[in-house]
Order: sequence, then structure tokens, then C-alpha cells
Amino acid sequence: MRMTRLALLIVLSLLSSLFTTIQASTSSIGGDFTLINHEGKTFHLQQLRGKVVLLFFGYTYCPDICPTELAGVSRVLDGLGTDADRVQGVFVSLDPERDTPRVLKDYLGYFNQQLIGLTGSDDAIRQVAIRYQVRYQKHSLSNGSYSLDHSANLYIIDQDGQLFSVVPYGLPPEHVQRVVRSLLDNNMQSVRSPKDTLKDASR
Repeated sequence: MRMTRLALLIVLSLLSSLFTTIQASTSSIGGDFTLINHEGKTFHLQQLRGKVVLLFFGYTYCPDICPTELAGVSRVLDGLGTDADRVQGVFVSLDPERDTPRVLKDYLGYFNQQLIGLTGSDDAIRQVAIRYQVRYQKHSLSNGSYSLDHSANLYIIDQDGQLFSVVPYGLPPEHVQRVVRSLLDNNMQSVRSPKDTLKDASR
């Protein structure tokens, strides 16, 4: 059952990312927001101007997709060497009920100490998800708990705070690293796949 759900989520993520990429060319996706970071302090996305941002949405109780993606983001950062200081990974929780700042801090520490975890009120999270066209839905479990189905794209935001690329779940960290390096080197030559190339979508 878990593998069937995982396969379905991957398919939905790929379909969602294709739609997202097309729409991003009209500047309808992305933008600044304000949430609470894993230190319990107010965080504004615009604080990261001048850095490339790798933005991902999920939740700490996620059994497979989130750990895989966060491990991939960590590999990207590790592979950048000293250039990693010019890149920031950001994880937005879709489960603010359980993902407190303390929970996020402990969770992200397993992957990379430099990652920023964000949470907030249900409404605040919902507004950010709408802004980035992130789809998520809660499902009750027989033990009284719940899980979340959610889209799993990685959003790459450039140094000016503009959405540069939407990378579908499942592409290797090496691909993400090439996109990031193209931004760091101010090299806009296409190194991206058709599914996450925003400029090509507007042609």
C-alpha cells in the first residue's frame, strides 16, 4: 500500500511540476513570505536576498519523500564546497500542528545543520502553499494519528528572490547542483531539463 501511494505521489508531483513550470513564466508562482523559523524567530524570505534558495515543502513525519529530498538537498550543498555559503536550503512544514520549531530543528539536524526549518499558523502555511501552488491533504489513520499527501517539487529561487526553476521530485542532486552552479556563475546557458526550464515554457 505504501509503495502504491508513493508511486501515485511521484506521478502527481511530476504532473504538478509540469503545470507549475508553465505557469511560473507568468510570474504567478512564488514571492516573499513571513513564517517562524526553527529558532522560534520571525523569518522573512527576503532575508536571503543575494543567495540561491532551495525551497521544499513537507513534514517531519513524512516516511519517505521528505527524507529523500532533504538528503538530496544536503548532497547538493556538500557538493558545492565553499560555494555552499552562497546557497540556502529552506524546509517549510505543511504540518504546523506537530512540527514546532524545536521539532524542526532536531529533524533538520539529521540532514544538514545549515538548513532552515519554517512553521507557522495553519492559515500562514496555507497562504504560502497557495503562493507556490503546493497541494497537500491530511488523511486520518486508524491509530488516531494522520499523514499528509503533498506535492514534492523543489523550488530554486535566484539571488533576486525570483523563482528560477521548479525541479520535479526524483531528479538527481547532480542535476540540481548544475542549475545552482549556473546561477552562482551567472551563467544563464540552459543546463536544465525541459520539465524544469522556465524560460523555455514561455516561448
